[in-house]
Amino acid sequence: MSVLIATVRRSHPWGLVLVCCTGLALTAAVGWGLGVAARPAPPAVAANVVAAVGDLRIELENGWTPADAAPAVSGAQAYAPVPGVNARALLVHGPAVDASLVPGALRSALPAALPEPRRARLAGLRAWTYGPLRAEGRTLQVTVVPTTAGSFAVACSAPPAGWDTAASCTDGVYAISSQAARTLAPAPALAFRLHAGPALAALEGRRVALRARLADTRRPAAATALADVHRRTADSLAVFAVAGASSQVVGALRDAARGYDALAVAERQDARRPFIRARVAVARADGALAAALRELRH
Repeated sequence: MSVLIATVRRSHPWGLVLVCCTGLALTAAVGWGLGVAARPAPPAVAANVVAAVGDLRIELENGWTPADAAPAVSGAQAYAPVPGVNARALLVHGPAVDASLVPGALRSALPAALPEPRRARLAGLRAWTYGPLRAEGRTLQVTVVPTTAGSFAVACSAPPAGWDTAASCTDGVYAISSQAARTLAPAPALAFRLHAGPALAALEGRRVALRARLADTRRPAAATALADVHRRTADSLAVFAVAGASSQVVGALRDAARGYDALAVAERQDARRPFIRARVAVARADGALAAALRELRH
């Protein structure tokens, strides 16, 4: 059974005629039934298109046909949602590379600065949408649904003159399902939260070992290594940070790195006062980091 399921289907009205009568009225009802049976059977409805995008199963409108990607996006599945029109719908799934939640392969094809996202729905799921944008001479709009296995995005695109034919291509995405992933509500700090957990867990593992070395003897190498691991963690998370607690986490990590740099210098020089000041700076940075993480969790 799928863990993540969202479905939007076209419905068809059905009528049920009940005839309760006797005598001549019953004869009339039988004649009506025979007349219906003699009519040609209605044409079969074409099955919807199903695309496998990573671990996701995407159900699409039956008129969608595979096509070349425009603009080209690595790993994207491209469809022509409107027959005979140079409109494209790109389906992309992968990890987000910044706070926009757009998968990395698609993000590199978009303008560096994106507008604020608007709330949207994709196959009934909560989503963010960006656009209309301009990229490689085409107009496009990107709608993204974050999941625990990465972000799924649909990019509708067309030449500017034909944008009206592509603007609503997301209406043709009927269902999204997965055996393992679940959807997440889009939020400004969501990408940061998803990446901060593993990054900070790795940092803590390194800090425990290096601080043990620092406590045994005043080893400048241990202090330098602590500065480096804090700085690298800050750099890896900075691209996902937004105003507020996530930016404060990054700032605290960089303050700690500077404190450990100063501690290494003080140890090499065997300077007591600079050593004490550096230890105080590290303690303050650790306190600021803990406070920012508490705020982020709330």
